[in-house]
Amino acid sequence: MPATARAQDRVTQPDEIPERPKFQLGEMTTAELANERIRLEAALRRPFSDDIKTLLSARLDAVLAEQDERARSRAESIAAAQARRAAAGGT
Repeated sequence: MPATARAQDRVTQPDEIPERPKFQLGEMTTAELANERIRLEAALRRPFSDDIKTLLSARLDAVLAEQDERARSRAESIAAAQARRAAAGGT
């Protein structure tokens, strides 16, 4: 079963709060992190109380921060590799 199908299956009932992921955000793969984002965004469209939506929103903010950090780190790594290659006379 594809990961997206498993992630979507976990939030099937309108009154169920999405469970926390098994691993910390920093331990999740990029795909797992993307699936967690999808689950939380979908859950925030459901009719939960304001307290629960606040908790879900905080979890989503943490996921987005992790994704942003990974993108920034990836961009820095690529720039550093390109600079090393240019300094070595590569194309």
